[in-house]
Amino acid sequence: MKKKNIRKEQGITLLALVITIVILLILAGITINAITGENGIIGNAGQAKEETEIANEKEIVEKATVQAMGNNKYGNIEESELQEQLDKETKEGKTQIADVGDEFEVVFKESNRYYIVDKEGNVEGVFEIIEDQYPGDITVGKDGETLSGSEEHPYEIWCIEDLVEWSQNYMNYQNSYIELKRTLNFESKISYTNGKMLNCNSIEELRELLTNPSGSGFTPINSFYGTFDGKNFEIQNIYENVSEGYAGLVARGKGTIQNLGITGSINALTGSAGGLVGYADENIVINNCHNLASINAKEDAGGIIGYIYAGTTRNCINCYNKGSIQGGNSSGGIIGETIAGGVKIYNCYNVGRVKGVNAGGIIGYKAHNTETEIKNVYNYSEVEGSNYQGEIIGFNWAYDTASSPTIENVFYTNQTIGPFGRFANAIGTPIYCENVSDNKVVTQLNDYVSSVTEQDMIWKSWTLGKEGYPIFE
Repeated sequence: MKKKNIRKEQGITLLALVITIVILLILAGITINAITGENGIIGNAGQAKEETEIANEKEIVEKATVQAMGNNKYGNIEESELQEQLDKETKEGKTQIADVGDEFEVVFKESNRYYIVDKEGNVEGVFEIIEDQYPGDITVGKDGETLSGSEEHPYEIWCIEDLVEWSQNYMNYQNSYIELKRTLNFESKISYTNGKMLNCNSIEELRELLTNPSGSGFTPINSFYGTFDGKNFEIQNIYENVSEGYAGLVARGKGTIQNLGITGSINALTGSAGGLVGYADENIVINNCHNLASINAKEDAGGIIGYIYAGTTRNCINCYNKGSIQGGNSSGGIIGETIAGGVKIYNCYNVGRVKGVNAGGIIGYKAHNTETEIKNVYNYSEVEGSNYQGEIIGFNWAYDTASSPTIENVFYTNQTIGPFGRFANAIGTPIYCENVSDNKVVTQLNDYVSSVTEQDMIWKSWTLGKEGYPIFE
């Protein structure tokens, strides 16, 4: 009986030991995870250290910017003066500054981070310098993963070399899904990887080739019928001087372009030009895009599309133009000229100056056989037409209501210059207002958005911007 009790006590002791060890292992695991896990002490300490470094770097840039502007007798920011102040705040050689058009990039060499300073002294950032391991190959991801160009595995644009590859071999990607993975600036060395494209051997050589105003610049993507998602990034300081054909990021296209901004200068010496597309075929959708580039064309010029033929779907939604638009024929803040088919412009605006033979704040010229809908749109810009001009449509060729545009909740201010516009037989009337810097206009735009019942396309809401006109929230 005694031996049985001893065995029982030994069994209990062994079980207790096992339980104790298990508990200790669990506690050890919890402790290790608390220290080394994703949200552990070490991870949080590293994150806090990085956040402190970023705050210090940004403070250095802000102090140097204020000092450089204060030392300049005109209150401007000069590259050399800003670099001098940065060297005083850090050590000489710790930072590098580059003028990239309307902005400066300030690079901290040790941390591989950079910040953007605009010409008014505003500091934006932080941004990480990203190097593509496979520049010029959009079928391979940044880290080497194989991409198919499908919706699930779209091709990726990480650097200027990738854009050049798409342009040079556009036939390989005509019907693909493509994504822009970061903002790219043609003037910025950071947006290049090695410069080994177009027979160039360095970043400096390729950058000079693509941005030199005495040359032809970037060759537009000749044709594209797939889906390009800009992921809310921009292609900045693009320069095109096209001697033959159409100009734009895409020369001729259909399909979908979305979530993208364009800045720079786009010129078509013989054809039509648009910020996003020069010549648009049927079934094109431009969604949530904007243009800040100046557009100049021998024929038709538009902030978003230069010339559109046989459109059969919503062509422009949630888009805006701030660039200067000038065409030798027809010019429009959103579309230069539209012929045949159906054009729909929803929830858009133009604040860029428009000039042409036929000039319109939204559409320069609309043919009589175009079924046009313009809804929840405004124009707040100077419009000048040598033959015809209008705050919304420059020349509206509409014999009867069957070929008339449908106008709903469209606003304008009277800033036209030149001959009287031809805007006959419209279904609905644009709403005149002294200016659009009025919360009542914002309210009416948002009320219209809230009334939209179509579920396949989201209409963006509006707010009054600091510039004094409604912008998208």
